[in-house]
Amino acid sequence: MSYALRNTIILLVTLFLFVGAGLGFTKFYQQGKIVDLAAELEVQNQDLTSKQQIQDQYPGLLDRYNTAREIVLGYDKTLFPSNDPDDIYNYLSEIQGDELELFYDFVLEDSTQQGQYGIINSKITGLGVYADFVTFINMLENSELLNKVSEISVLPGNNIEDLEYVDFSFKLQSYYQRETFDSQDSGNDPIRMNESISIFNPFKPLVLNDIPPNTDNLVDVQTSRLLGLTGSRVFIVDNSGERHSLKIGDKVYLGYLESINTQEREAIFNLDKGGITELFTLKVIR
Repeated sequence: MSYALRNTIILLVTLFLFVGAGLGFTKFYQQGKIVDLAAELEVQNQDLTSKQQIQDQYPGLLDRYNTAREIVLGYDKTLFPSNDPDDIYNYLSEIQGDELELFYDFVLEDSTQQGQYGIINSKITGLGVYADFVTFINMLENSELLNKVSEISVLPGNNIEDLEYVDFSFKLQSYYQRETFDSQDSGNDPIRMNESISIFNPFKPLVLNDIPPNTDNLVDVQTSRLLGLTGSRVFIVDNSGERHSLKIGDKVYLGYLESINTQEREAIFNLDKGGITELFTLKVIR
């Protein structure tokens, strides 16, 4: 074989190898890469289309959000931030404060979920002054945090010393948020009440069978003597010989000093004898 023919054959084989390698690279690698890139391009196009749709919907969604936010911020009620029973108990203590004479037990029953909010169910049982109990319920239902009172039971006291006291129980539903929503301080007092609600105790008799005892050791003007008076004060000696000075409005047993009549030299007391009101007059004995 001539040298020229051998070189030609070598060149042809080399050319075939290059061509085969190029065709193999194109067919088995580049075409696969093209398929992968085409699939990725399709995904990116779908993502772009989805984001363009979101972009188109955004102005309307923003308007709906702002409208909903204005509605929520316009409410005079808010929800508890979580379903922690301690938050509810502390809230009840805050409402009661130091002025309401109530003694009660707080019993957690269960907690339920209702979509974006939940309800903590509890039962309150206790004893207290009727007027303070009504005020407590009033503030609980009218204050900022959302609570619903139901199944109220109130029983009166059994003796004359307990006429102002009642035994009570009620169910309490406290609403809490499960999803955080934008909120802000309304600037209003979070503890509120309806001032028009009456605190009159229907369990207390209008007329008592027995006159209340003199537990505060006040002056019993019905067994006292009027020693003297001025335009603003009267001077009394009680049945034990102790002297007292009273001005208009001062409390006495069963009532208070209503007025002083210097011309008639007499003091007029307004007395409540267990529901029967009468004016009792003391005169200076000449």
